[in-house]
Amino acid sequence: MQPVNCKALEQLLSATSREQHINGKAQKQVSSCVLTLEDGSLSTTCIVKDGKTSLARFSFATKGGEDGREYIPVPDIERLLGVLKYHSGDVTMTYINDTDSVRIKSKNKQTTITGGWKAKAFANSQQSVKEWNAEAIKRAGQIKNNVYILKDGSTRSPFLSVTLSCDDLYDALRCDGINGQKLNRYNFVLDEGEFSVNVGDTFKGMTNISFGDIAGNDFSATFEGGLEHILKHYSGDVSLSFLDFRQEGQGIRLILSFGNGDWVFQAGVL
Repeated sequence: MQPVNCKALEQLLSATSREQHINGKAQKQVSSCVLTLEDGSLSTTCIVKDGKTSLARFSFATKGGEDGREYIPVPDIERLLGVLKYHSGDVTMTYINDTDSVRIKSKNKQTTITGGWKAKAFANSQQSVKEWNAEAIKRAGQIKNNVYILKDGSTRSPFLSVTLSCDDLYDALRCDGINGQKLNRYNFVLDEGEFSVNVGDTFKGMTNISFGDIAGNDFSATFEGGLEHILKHYSGDVSLSFLDFRQEGQGIRLILSFGNGDWVFQAGVL
């Protein structure tokens, strides 16, 4: 694979791992991924470990690389991050088929770690990295901008779309950490024309953050998934699109769309 910026790669892997807090303890929702270099972009497309609550695409622009497509399997994101912190500048990654391993090379360092396509997608997975990634790519085909394509070919468009500053939304969601709560829960509400989000509990501090007046029907939907840990990697605007799956008994779902084509599809808490 062509050289890519080490710091940008670390940020990509950090976003991909989807850190969240459960009972105040940090946990990674994604253990493995496949780095895809195509059209001047290095990206990941991943399903979280439970296989159903979230799917996301993250990327960053690279120098060149417009021709062809390259893949690097990453069976353990944390192990790779542990390697990258000892490298700097541009790094080159190469998958070595004979030993099913990945070589990371920077200016004067070279590190090799075992594990590739055949490794488990995560500790108790029945699928390999290759199989889990193929499933993620297949499901990603159901997301077209902020529209969801159902299995029968019909589409589900958002009943409400809101564009916010990434900084403003991150600042709002991080209030989930007031007094160390880290409940990993965000309740979005449209009430009489005012759009807001509630985080935290009343014992340690429940915070309501208003984003102003928006036209639409009243609703309330709660999401998890460590969304603030994603937003800290982005600047500019983010579009929040809310889709109604209540008739299927699946509640309200959310698509976060970023300006560079990245997105997160998050199921609501039922």
